[in-house]
Amino acid sequence: MAAEEGKNAPVDFTADSLQHDDKTNTVTATGHVELEQAGRILRADKIVYNTVTDSVKAVGNVALLETNGDVHFADEIDVTGQMRDGYIKNLKSTLHDGSRFWAEEGERKGGTTTTMHDAGYTPCEPCVKNPEATPPWQILASEVEHRKEDQSIVYRDARMEMWGVPVLYTPYFSHPDGTVKQKSGFLTPSIGFDSDLGFMLTNRYYMALSPHYDATLGISLMTDQAPLMSGEYRQRFENAELKMSGSFTSSSRTDDEAGQDVRQDEELRGHLFAEGLWDMNEKWRSGIDLEMASDDQYMTQYDFSNKDVLENEIFVERFDDRDYAVGRILAFQDLRIEEERTDQPDVFPEINVGFLGDPGQVLGGRWSLDFSALHLRRDAGGQDMSRIVTQAGWERRLVSDIGLLTTVDLSARADAYYSSDRDIAPAGSGRSGEGQEARGFAQAHVVTSYPLVKPLEKADVVIEPIAALTVAPSVDPNSSNIPNEDSQDVQIDASNLFEANRFPGYDRVEDRSRATYGVRSGVYGHEGSKGEVFLGQSYRFQHGEEHNPFPDGSGLEDERSDLVGQITAGYKNRFSLDYRFQLDSEDNSSRRHEVTAAANLGKVSLSSRYLYARALEGTDLSEDREQIQAAAAYQVAEDWRVRSSITQDLGDDPGMREADFGVDYIGQCLTLSGTLQRNLSREASGQSNTEVMFRMGFRNIGEFTTSGISLSSSGGGDDETEDDSKDNLPVKP
Repeated sequence: MAAEEGKNAPVDFTADSLQHDDKTNTVTATGHVELEQAGRILRADKIVYNTVTDSVKAVGNVALLETNGDVHFADEIDVTGQMRDGYIKNLKSTLHDGSRFWAEEGERKGGTTTTMHDAGYTPCEPCVKNPEATPPWQILASEVEHRKEDQSIVYRDARMEMWGVPVLYTPYFSHPDGTVKQKSGFLTPSIGFDSDLGFMLTNRYYMALSPHYDATLGISLMTDQAPLMSGEYRQRFENAELKMSGSFTSSSRTDDEAGQDVRQDEELRGHLFAEGLWDMNEKWRSGIDLEMASDDQYMTQYDFSNKDVLENEIFVERFDDRDYAVGRILAFQDLRIEEERTDQPDVFPEINVGFLGDPGQVLGGRWSLDFSALHLRRDAGGQDMSRIVTQAGWERRLVSDIGLLTTVDLSARADAYYSSDRDIAPAGSGRSGEGQEARGFAQAHVVTSYPLVKPLEKADVVIEPIAALTVAPSVDPNSSNIPNEDSQDVQIDASNLFEANRFPGYDRVEDRSRATYGVRSGVYGHEGSKGEVFLGQSYRFQHGEEHNPFPDGSGLEDERSDLVGQITAGYKNRFSLDYRFQLDSEDNSSRRHEVTAAANLGKVSLSSRYLYARALEGTDLSEDREQIQAAAAYQVAEDWRVRSSITQDLGDDPGMREADFGVDYIGQCLTLSGTLQRNLSREASGQSNTEVMFRMGFRNIGEFTTSGISLSSSGGGDDETEDDSKDNLPVKP
């Protein structure tokens, strides 16, 4: 190897033979030649290097490796200026992200701009089995210019081909080169059809304002409604982040009036979402989450969200070892279509503080201390409530010599309530509109299990009897001075049967004493397959309705609770089953059944879910519900699949509720997806009867979608700015 100084950087040669001509100031290398200068490596059968002009001519199997990993192949190449400028013949380039260029000839300037003639580009990597096969899509042009400084690729007189078939022509076109993460420009447009909005066309412009913040503006045109304006703004600070999005339009809607669908006149409508998070220091953080819509139908009508309730929250949190504290203010907007809507209270404020001791710190167990303060405020005439709860606990886990596992849980709590404008004291009832009460409650909860394991050749068999004893004093379960705001939706199943308190909140406590018993068994294969069965029940020692705090239909309203169970099974990640049931304690009739099953049969995948639930007194589940959902997908080819799903209501008003059919192509550089969806919900819900959605994703160009008007796809992002869809980069048509 020899090294010679050029005008700027040293040049290293490696070759089978090397000749130096002093008269012409050239170095000629032949046979497996490799030249390196300024980090670039050039290989060829023959290379002639001029030390005066700093020029290189390479002939035969030429390969140029750039410092960023790009590789260029050519029949012949002439370069100068540390191989930054030159001429290339019969070029084939592979960029470091797998994208490919090819051209009859090309020119390179400054090491940053490469202009190619009679050229093509594709981000699709070559097929392993057939490298010469036509890629899924490519762009051919009379001229292609790769601008590294702008991180863009510009085409003139270009046409796009898909599987070799021309589908689009444009005299000028540009897109990012795959290395850019943030760039201003028009995003790919979207089109579609909605039975309520008509045919839609949406176009958006992404603004890369800074590496730390960006914005997107969009307009949606519809044949059956007025145009819709939308926008999004995102910013990342050193210890915080902010994201805002919104839209507005003037349009009509269908509202619910006395259970009837009534068409409303055009009005100004819109929505505003905002999310913010601030990491104040290592232990404190705060945030805000705002969700507001002009009416109940807007979010679903324009496909922004399917949420039933919009939540607005301001919070502050503290983390310290095992201790945690949070304070928040909450307000809600209920979008559900109901004849008699329950007024959602504002939470102003809620404070929760929890302290947890180290294991074994006190009498071999762990102590805990929790504090909760809450104030609920409703509009004029609605029930308001204030509550303070303090609870102390101690827990210890014991293991006997024979393998008996016992958990002892002792707790004591003190509550204070004040309520005004009580629901039970309407005008003219003679009852006081105010109520206040203090409540103390202590409880001992002991759970014991005895797992028995039998190892087999290919599996292990486990049988585990479980029993629990809960002891507590009697309290008034239905005190009129303690409103029930958070403990209405009571439901027992295998996951909470052995809990100390089966109520989901603080307002109701499960007093008196009870025993809970059950058995869990399972077979666990060494290769990952399994089958589990659980069956359990609880028994209250005090009889009579006056001693039971649970509502009818909860499964806990009788002396013996309903029988609950769960059966789960799985076979080598090919089959799965989860069956949960609740049987009436008197006659074993069905109270609740929920079955979820899935199968992966190679090219065919199936899934289904069945739900039956009886009505539950005092909750939104005012009538029996029965519904089944089923979905199937078939892998037609390696990259192609078809799919379909259906939701059928089997209850009091049976019928199909939703169905869809779709076709997907998921390739290495191209994705295609088409979906036809039929929804039979009430028109007042805002959901469309029929919707057609279509998506086309082109690697390094963007995504062409008809999935709605949402601005969830942004024009880019870097390490400082979150990017929800990195394939959706700006396009300049």
